[in-house]
Amino acid sequence: MVALKTFIGLFGLLSLLATPLAALTDAPRERTQVFAVCLGRASAEMEHRWLIGGGAEAEQDRRAMFEMLLDTVAPNSGLAGPQILDMRIRAKMAQAQLLQIATFHTDPDRKRRAAAAARQAMRPCSALLLS
Repeated sequence: MVALKTFIGLFGLLSLLATPLAALTDAPRERTQVFAVCLGRASAEMEHRWLIGGGAEAEQDRRAMFEMLLDTVAPNSGLAGPQILDMRIRAKMAQAQLLQIATFHTDPDRKRRAAAAARQAMRPCSALLLS
């Protein structure tokens, strides 16, 4: 049951970032939400790489970019600081859980699915930096 709730929550987070930056409106609120979620995910990726080894520097750069983008749009978003922090933390926890399953779970199929979901969750964020 807990796994089902986790995957439903992850689906919600994934659907938030289903569009690249070019498709976003100019609304600072929407951009703030997207950048907060990407910053949370990038934080989880960076910490995971620190613990596991390899690639942490690239993730640090990605995280720094999302932090800069969020800091730029957040003041005009109309969202309170705690709301933005909540989005970041939820996204970070969801991504960290996927990475943990992908790395340490004993079921190879579940590991594969979690790794694919973690990559899929980061794909829209990567597209934002490339566009």
